[in-house]
Amino acid sequence: MSSQQITELLLTDGTTYRRGEHAPHRTIQTARQADIPVIVRSIEDAGSRIEVHLNKGFSLAFPAARIARLVLQARA
Repeated sequence: MSSQQITELLLTDGTTYRRGEHAPHRTIQTARQADIPVIVRSIEDAGSRIEVHLNKGFSLAFPAARIARLVLQARA
């Protein structure tokens, strides 16, 4: 039996995150720095939320209520 990984996340506001691509708007902002360019490394189901892991050690978490669609791909 093969497991599956999430390759795309669509939020209810229309924002889309795809594994291996730049995050929407290409950058994020933190309390210390703005316009940090980031790429989506992985998208994981964390129970009651979905976590989007970005390069440079950043991650985002979205509650299930904000998820419109997940696209899954079978792992080899």
